[in-house]
Amino acid sequence: MEFNVVKRLGDFQLAAKGRVEEGVTCVVGPNGSGKTTLMKILAGLLKPDSGRVEYVGVSSRVYVGDFYTPPEATGLDVVLAGRTRFGRRPVGREDVEKAAEYAELLEAADLLKRRISTLSGGQRQRLVIAAALASEADLLLLDEPLSNLHGDWRGRVMEVLRGLSRGRLVVVSTHHGDVLSCCHYVLQMENGVVTWLGPSADYQPRLAEAECGGSR
Repeated sequence: MEFNVVKRLGDFQLAAKGRVEEGVTCVVGPNGSGKTTLMKILAGLLKPDSGRVEYVGVSSRVYVGDFYTPPEATGLDVVLAGRTRFGRRPVGREDVEKAAEYAELLEAADLLKRRISTLSGGQRQRLVIAAALASEADLLLLDEPLSNLHGDWRGRVMEVLRGLSRGRLVVVSTHHGDVLSCCHYVLQMENGVVTWLGPSADYQPRLAEAECGGSR
C-alpha cells in the first residue's frame, strides 16, 4: 500500500508520503505529529485534501481507536463487533466460535461472559484487540492499542499481532519504544511529515530494547 496525501486540520497540516508493507508497521512520533490523522486517512475515515492512497491487494480495512462499549455489554459482544467489522450484520455460530478463538490468543477467553464494566482497562484493551483481529481484515489500523497494557503484556500482545501479520498489513501507533523489536517496520512522524521509514532493526532512536513477547 502506497500513500502520498495532504490534509489540513486547523493550523495543522499533514503532508505524508510512504509505503506500508506486509507485516507489522509501528507508527511512532510525538503527540500532535499526525499519527492518528494519517491512520484515519489510510482507513478511509478521513478524505485527504489532495493526493491518494493506493490499496494494492487490500480488499478490507478496519481502524480501531477509541472504542465505546456500553457498560452492560459483555466481552463476547465486544469481540463479535469485530466479526461484523463494526457494522450491523447478524452474527451466527461460526462468528461466536471465531470470537472465542481470537480471545484465546489474547488470553481473554475467560472474559467473554463478563460485563465490560467489571473489567480493568488492560482486560478491556485485550478484548478490543481481539475484536480487531476477529475482523480478519487485510489492513488493520490499531491506534494506540497498547495504552492500557502494563508489565510484559505490551510485548505479548505485539507478539500475537506479529504472528498473525503474514499476508496482511498491520499498522500500530505507539509511544512504547520497548515493543519496536516486535515490528517489522517503523514509520516515524514529525510535524505531519514522515521523517523515517524502514526496517525496525535499522531504526536507531529506540527507547529501550526488549525481546518480543516479554517474559513468561
